[in-house]
Amino acid sequence: MSFSKNIKPYRIFIHTQRSLSSGGIDKLNSRKMHQASIKHLTHSKLVSQLKQYLAKVPQSELLQSALSKEIAHILQRIEPSIYGSDLIRYFTHSSAMIEDNKIQKKEPKEQNTGLSLPNILDTLKIKISSNEAPKPKEVSPKWLIKPVISKEAISSRTTYLLSSIATSTNEENRLAKVDEFCDHVKQYADAKHMAVRGGGISSLLKIRNVEKSSKVKGALNEALILLGYTEPVTGAGVRILSIDGGGTRGVLVIEMLKKLEELAGKPILEMFDLICGVSTGAIIASLIVIQRKSLDEIETIYKNIGTRVFTQHPIKGTSSLVWSHSYYDTPLWEELLKAEVGEELLISSQRNPKTPKLMTVSAVVNQSRLSAYVFRNYNLPCKVQSQYIGGSNHQVWEAVRASAAAPTYFEEFKLGNTLHQDGGILVNNPTAVAIHEAKLLWPRTPLQCVISCGTGRTAPNPIDSSAESVSASSWKSKFLAVIDSATDTEGVHSMLSDLLPPKTYYRFNPYLTEMLGIAEISPEKMLQLKKDAIMYLRRNEEKFQEAANTLKIQKSVMQKLNDYINYQLEMQGIVASKY
Repeated sequence: MSFSKNIKPYRIFIHTQRSLSSGGIDKLNSRKMHQASIKHLTHSKLVSQLKQYLAKVPQSELLQSALSKEIAHILQRIEPSIYGSDLIRYFTHSSAMIEDNKIQKKEPKEQNTGLSLPNILDTLKIKISSNEAPKPKEVSPKWLIKPVISKEAISSRTTYLLSSIATSTNEENRLAKVDEFCDHVKQYADAKHMAVRGGGISSLLKIRNVEKSSKVKGALNEALILLGYTEPVTGAGVRILSIDGGGTRGVLVIEMLKKLEELAGKPILEMFDLICGVSTGAIIASLIVIQRKSLDEIETIYKNIGTRVFTQHPIKGTSSLVWSHSYYDTPLWEELLKAEVGEELLISSQRNPKTPKLMTVSAVVNQSRLSAYVFRNYNLPCKVQSQYIGGSNHQVWEAVRASAAAPTYFEEFKLGNTLHQDGGILVNNPTAVAIHEAKLLWPRTPLQCVISCGTGRTAPNPIDSSAESVSASSWKSKFLAVIDSATDTEGVHSMLSDLLPPKTYYRFNPYLTEMLGIAEISPEKMLQLKKDAIMYLRRNEEKFQEAANTLKIQKSVMQKLNDYINYQLEMQGIVASKY
């Protein structure tokens, strides 16, 4: 018998005994003990038999001594019921079995059904494992399981795809390679930085400059924006549109935007470089930028959605509020959003030519502190970081759903590891957030026009000096004061009007006859809302005209020349974006 065949069972034996728990070792009086075997078996006798067996195995004396000591140490720790009569019978006949193997030196013709040391050890392991409770296997969610891939592999794949795009000879093949490159960058964040360091932007710009296919150009636009490339603005400076939250009061915003289109002679889609919205503003902004709907179409969609979602029986609504913390039908709301604003990825909207930057804002509520989350249809340039967390790899309806998840009206929206509520609870006027993002995209381009649209306000009640003084406010008044402070829109307006240059910032927010709730759908109330909007437009005709004129300012010859030079330098990879 060879040395390896003899020593292997002992390795298993020793490894098995080491895994015994202290609780199983101390149970010397097990109810399954074989009393007859224990009576004739002593510890020293078993050790001596083991030593005799080891002596017949061809190995060094040092190893024999080490194994003997190890086995003796183990036998002192295990209960007698485990090394019972089966093990004794085996060692009693072990010498004869070894001698027979030496004489025969061949495999037995029939399978040996008798005892062997591996069989006894298997029985030993079964007895040990039966004393241990089985551990449940932890299964991770599929969305948490990501393929492990090295940075070298990502870099190699990125380089290969860029070279494949450049060497493609036909439209179909090039489009497929660009799509593959976009998917690669979306999946691996490191691929963006590797592509930029490897001259990916200049390479893609050169290809787009000579490409004739509109489909391939659209795909190249998406690839460039994924890498953080930003086109220069079409006007004299950056033009921003910001829309507040306010539920069905968003019809006020639609009326004001119609007035701007009338005075400027251009659709809203062509007048702005960046459009930002929160809650109801996110719906309007997404319909303008992603679906490219006219304002008349948006008004119809808006009214249909409001009528279907905000029609709820009080009993059903109250029970739903108790069980799911949402008064209205959240699944219906989500289905309508998928149908109206779409299920495509935000970043994919950049395949359409002359698409403005779009951003919607929600509030993340499952972190140590409330924080704004920005859903973008663009990526920021490399080494540029916003103070607001966010991303572009989300579907359009998800961005709107998260931004409009008004507490008690709809359920919170879970997206990955984040839990979102209405962005209005944190930044109901997102104009400052929009300006911050614009400065990251076009750091050297001045602001040309910033238009902020509110969803209505009421005149503050004058303080009655003749009223009796109150020693303390009620809990209700304190709670409403906190809510009003958190959703305040005019505080941001006051700050921006002081900081921004004259004839650059315009805030439109009509006074209302009656402040309506965000779920108001009464025909009489909505008619009064429209009358208030018309009255506001008449009183502020000059202000709207001034804003329209500011939006129409075109680039100077020097600005166009500077843009052309920068573009040529970027294609050659000499400089990064300077816009």
